[in-house]
Amino acid sequence: MRTGSAIRTVALEEAFLHPRVWDLFPAALQQKYQPVRARLSDVGPQRIRQMDAAGIDVQVLSHVQPGVQVLADDQAELAVSVCREVNDWLAEVVAAQRARFAGFAMLPTQSPAHAADELERAVHQLGFKGALINGHTNGRYLDDPTYDVLLGRAESLGVPIYIHPTDPPAAVSDTYYAPFDSALVPTWGWPVETGTHLLRLICAGVFDRHPDLKIIVGHMGELLPFCFTRLNAGLTMAGWLSAAQSEQPLMHNNVGYYLRNNVFITSSGVFDVPVFDCARAMLGLDNLMFSVDYPFQDNFAAMEFLERCDLSTDEKERFAHRTAEKLLKLDDDKPDRSRQLAVGDTWYRFISRAKSKVGRALISALVK
Repeated sequence: MRTGSAIRTVALEEAFLHPRVWDLFPAALQQKYQPVRARLSDVGPQRIRQMDAAGIDVQVLSHVQPGVQVLADDQAELAVSVCREVNDWLAEVVAAQRARFAGFAMLPTQSPAHAADELERAVHQLGFKGALINGHTNGRYLDDPTYDVLLGRAESLGVPIYIHPTDPPAAVSDTYYAPFDSALVPTWGWPVETGTHLLRLICAGVFDRHPDLKIIVGHMGELLPFCFTRLNAGLTMAGWLSAAQSEQPLMHNNVGYYLRNNVFITSSGVFDVPVFDCARAMLGLDNLMFSVDYPFQDNFAAMEFLERCDLSTDEKERFAHRTAEKLLKLDDDKPDRSRQLAVGDTWYRFISRAKSKVGRALISALVK
């Protein structure tokens, strides 16, 4: 038996947890993450063994949300220090397994100028492939003019920024989701929040000022592909009409142009073929990339989804790894896919797959 799948896979939204950031998390958040803390903290042989069992070749690692965005604006100095420490540590992790791991930088967005400098350091000195930012920072979104320095730096460096979901500002949660926020926010609030964040960038003319800036969002597009036609017509016209009263239009092109030219989406956490088909139809296959959302989602479920997608071999390779490799400029180092599994690894793979199937079957039975 050969390791993994016949198709090389690169997964882009794969989380880790650093102890320095763990200590910054409030007690309620620590309690929430406690069941997966061990898997989040492991970036060594056990994680790679789990990747091998399912057939995941490369994980692009990023810190679990809310990361350093948990800090207040007046803690910018601490945020800068923590980001440097975590990024230096992650660089060592990646260097130890260069064929299996790559990294997205953690940025101190409490200070946009420092965030831009840390992104440049992470790319040039540490070899990172971009950055992941967990939504807003204390209510400020990336369309805020203060972040222009950061977005311009990402554009000039030629690296993407991955916008990851986080909780909406308290006022939004209290109005929209309370008293059901513990259930509604992670399932509905996060995609709405992240999709809105991206639309704010478009409405603010961010991609007109930075035409080569690339943004990644996960979870099959954070609901945007389903609203594509309405957004492309309604939001584009509304933006142009409102801008007609000002000296300079905010959007030079239609919404669909920006979604297709500046935005990439991953399949993290959404393994439904009809959902994939919608995203593909609206944005095109070259804007889609495979991901898992480990450890919150199951590697085996992600790989089975990849096999179910109605794609030719060439299309499957584009989705599974080639688009990500081009966007992130991934190194050519690749694991030896022809290595024969040892008896223990074969048994581990069999048991892991069986546990995955049983767990998913139980959940399906419960929610029917």
